[in-house]
Parts: sequence; structure tokens; C-alpha cells
Amino acid sequence: MDDSLEPNSLDLNRANWNERAGLHAASPDYEAETFVATPEHLSAVVRFDLPRLGDIAGLRAVHLQCHIGTDTLSLARLGAHMSGLDFSPASLQQARRLAARCGTAIDYVESSVYDAATALPRASFDLVYTGIGALNWLPRIDDWARNVAALLKPGGRLSCARATRCCSPWTRTARTRW
Repeated sequence: MDDSLEPNSLDLNRANWNERAGLHAASPDYEAETFVATPEHLSAVVRFDLPRLGDIAGLRAVHLQCHIGTDTLSLARLGAHMSGLDFSPASLQQARRLAARCGTAIDYVESSVYDAATALPRASFDLVYTGIGALNWLPRIDDWARNVAALLKPGGRLSCARATRCCSPWTRTARTRW
């Protein structure tokens, strides 16, 4: 871990996401009940990404920072063979519950994105997906990028949308290091 960051910052961030997981799963904004009731439903994030994603049917894909799995489930509904990775056990518990309720097989793995290439098989994914806003939470984009590169098969691709950093917990740190 970068010495310039508070040593327990990862733990504090994980606790934050653990606390949010149940609230997000119950929130109408995340549409869990719509996913269960409507098998063709896709998350708003994945619907937004559709023109850039293209046909992903049959691809082996991983969703980094998958949180409660709504985008991961949406990608599976588009035909991708999905894995989801997150460092929050509470988020993964919600993601697994949603996938099970929808009858969708998704492999969820608990790990930091900085250890993704250790937690998942290297050079085995056609697509690495990161949804909007996920990069805001990362203090070290270079380490993240190395893991993404290690996960991709030759010729594989990254789908990544970036939101503003205005509300990121790393804004001051990131400005001086990017």
C-alpha cells in the first residue's frame, strides 16, 4: 500500500461500503425488485454503456468493484459469462442474493482491485468492466491499471466510464500524483 495514504484507509473505505450494501439493496434506486420481476431488465448504467459495449454474448467478463451486482447481473443478461469482484463482503452477500433470486450464475470474488490479478485467473477475460463512478474511489490508478492488463486475454478490452472526482475521498491526494 502507498505510504502516503493513511494505513487504515482501505479498511475505512471497506467499512463504508459494508454499511451501504444493505441500504443500497433495499433502495428503489438500485431496482433489485425490478431485476427479480423483469428478467430482461438492465441497470441504467449498463443501458447507458450499451452502444460502447457492443455484443458481449459469449464473452468471459469480470466486473471490478461490482458492489451489489446490479450491473454485473445486467451484463450476464446480455449473454456474458460473468465474474464480479469487490472488497466488501456485505456487498458481495447482496450481489449473490440478487443473482440467486434471478436464477443467474455469477462467480463473485472478494478482493481488492489491487489484488485482482491474484484473486482471479490472469489473461482469462475478454472484457474487464468498471461502471461509472468506480474509479473515484481508487487512490492508485496505476496499480489498478496493471491488474486490469493482467486480467485481460490478448485482444481483450476494458470498458470504463469515469465520473467527476469532485466528491472522491482521494481528491487532494490524487491531484498531486496523477
